Amino acid sequence: MDKAAISEPLQPERLLVVEDSDAVREVLAIKLRREGYNVAEAANGRNALEQALSGNTDLVLLDMQLPDMGGLQVLRQLRRSRSMLDMPVIVISGLDRPDDVVTALQSGANDYVTKPFDLTVALARIRTQLSARQLKQANDRFLRVASHDLKKPLLLMLDVARQFREDQKPGAPLSAEACSSLDYLIESGQYMQRIVDDLLGLSALQQGRMRLATLPTDLGAIVRQAIARNSVYAQRKGITLDMRCEKNLPNVMADDFRIMQVLENLIGNALKFGPPGSHTHIAVRVDADCVLCEVADTGPGIPQQDMDKLFAEFSSLSNRPTGNEKSTGLGLSICRELIHLHGGKIGARNNSGQGATFWFRLPLEKHQH
Repeated sequence: MDKAAISEPLQPERLLVVEDSDAVREVLAIKLRREGYNVAEAANGRNALEQALSGNTDLVLLDMQLPDMGGLQVLRQLRRSRSMLDMPVIVISGLDRPDDVVTALQSGANDYVTKPFDLTVALARIRTQLSARQLKQANDRFLRVASHDLKKPLLLMLDVARQFREDQKPGAPLSAEACSSLDYLIESGQYMQRIVDDLLGLSALQQGRMRLATLPTDLGAIVRQAIARNSVYAQRKGITLDMRCEKNLPNVMADDFRIMQVLENLIGNALKFGPPGSHTHIAVRVDADCVLCEVADTGPGIPQQDMDKLFAEFSSLSNRPTGNEKSTGLGLSICRELIHLHGGKIGARNNSGQGATFWFRLPLEKHQH
């Protein structure tokens, strides 16, 4: 049986608590888990290094007094392969002498907390370091795209513009070739603008800076608008586009602009990858305590090797657009974040016959449950 892709909300940050006292370590781990963190534990330096360097640790809380090696030794070994932004380390120590604090910070600690500490203060410092790490990751993503996806079209645009300037004489009418060059410049500029907009939008979502303007919303009405907005595109590609909406559909609490953004991505992808003569159908219906929207196509379907990376950022998928359309590689990851922000779920599956179905669920307005 073909597997489906279901995008769950992003996993909570993983913290590693390194403390030789079982009681202190367990109490701290319990409190951090109550705050929503995924917490691993280590009772000595060797185990701490193994976990931190082999796993996906986001932040380390490191005691200075360990049975097998000093906390500073652990810290220095971590810094050989993990920078302060890649893996923040907050030192926890019973010593509060200025020299100890300075030594820890000079050895690569991001922060220093003395025992006994106030959990509220410790949590604030943890969040600060994790926020800095997220900003660094967003910056890395932007640089990766800027050096790849933006660089090539920019160079081509400059080449076209230079050739246009050389060939086009002042006052001369535009030739068909010159008009085609201008069209290319506009299309490439719009594509680059879309990349920047997607990057900024995804960064805002992941850093919790995007706020939804949620109201009781008729999802069927938004779907009808989305179909109208994509009808010309569908006709141009020779693809049939229609919908079926359950009668008396209850409202969902949603930001209609953001849900339209999700629908534009899902419908746009179905049309982008669909061959001429194919069919894209959108269905909206109640499913338990949610409203379910499905975008089904009769295109090539989703290769099984792509299922696990459908909603990941910058994924390189096997299928290619049938009309040479361009893609930023961020659309589905933005859909994932927006649907999760609404408290919903999103996923995809291959159809039993031909093509694939992308779907999302949004919870019903609470008083209608």
